Amino acid sequence: MFKNINEAIQYIESQRSKHTVDEFRQILRHLHIPMKQKNMIHIAGTNGKGSTVNYIRAILNAHGYKTGTFTSPYIVSHNDRIRIDDQPISDEDLLFYINKHYQTIKEKHLSMFEIDVLIMLDYFSSLPLDYRIIECGIGGLNDKTNVIDPILSAITNIGDDHLNLIGPSIYDVINEKMGIIKPHQTFVTSETSGTFLARLQEQCDVMETKMVVVPEYLVTHYPYEFYYRDMCFKLIDQGIYQVSNARLALTICNQFIKLNSQKTISAIENTHWAGRFEVMKYKGKKIILDGAHNKPGLAALMKSITSQPHENLAVIFACLKDKDDIEMIELLDLTPYPVILTSFQDERSVELKDHVMGDHMKYIKDYQEAIKTAYLKYDEILITGSLHFISAVRKLIQKQEGK
Repeated sequence: MFKNINEAIQYIESQRSKHTVDEFRQILRHLHIPMKQKNMIHIAGTNGKGSTVNYIRAILNAHGYKTGTFTSPYIVSHNDRIRIDDQPISDEDLLFYINKHYQTIKEKHLSMFEIDVLIMLDYFSSLPLDYRIIECGIGGLNDKTNVIDPILSAITNIGDDHLNLIGPSIYDVINEKMGIIKPHQTFVTSETSGTFLARLQEQCDVMETKMVVVPEYLVTHYPYEFYYRDMCFKLIDQGIYQVSNARLALTICNQFIKLNSQKTISAIENTHWAGRFEVMKYKGKKIILDGAHNKPGLAALMKSITSQPHENLAVIFACLKDKDDIEMIELLDLTPYPVILTSFQDERSVELKDHVMGDHMKYIKDYQEAIKTAYLKYDEILITGSLHFISAVRKLIQKQEGK
């Protein structure tokens, strides 16, 4: 039993043991935690899961519906993973549920993610929520969130991330992600590959599930203007990749509610997601934080940067060991911006000293020194490569700005 939330979070974040989905399902059944709850929506995909969850939440909130969301990893605090109407679970409630299930956590050696899913399900079941929107951690079929029984599942897109965990081939990734498709429900995707869509359709046919495909919508100019049905949206200070995520969220919500144009447009245009093209100020200069952590995500980010007016901008990049670091650095080498490779305090952070390419790229070991160096020479700084990295940077900036 824990007396304070910091002690409790430190404990659960140290837990690494894992169970199979079936084993975890049995643990939840033993605890009488309902895995089938009112209006569950399950979101998987390589990139854009958290943003899609947030857009769905914003649209539903705008129409008066009470929503619970589960996302990972967190950017600001552990509580952020579990939210009600965009407000994180309180320290008091989180501590209560950790202590409530402490014996099970200890005896069954639950991992951090399993603990989070357990608490989320128990917490959500105690509240009068209209919708529960749940993001997969990694993959789909074997992800611990796949214990739920949703009314709709969705895949944002399919790319070659986490191949060491759900690969080794892209077709293994497809099979893993489409494991969230359940019988006799609705499945929605904004994937554009014909080959991937054909495989997803096959699975939906087997499951007797309706498949809805969100058509690709090409946007080239900033601000990013796009349409959904008779509604026109304009995204400012957001990445171009959010057009696809927003249209997926709109399509999902349209399955359940009648969309009011004014409320829906306001929800999409005024919703931002921490760590995804997040604009902050650091000593008067513009900082853009984006958690792009794989090649497709970074490519979409750099497309956003190059399509917008940015003057005297530099990129600071750090990533984790299980990512395609060389391919991402090669992509950065093709951009017109100076790049600083760095590292941060994480056991999985990659040493990038030997990965410097080209004259416009340099290496500075400590990310705080990298930020100081960029601040002196450039007017805008893009910081990217890892959600864990930008979380550390975000905390540093807020501390130094006194927030």
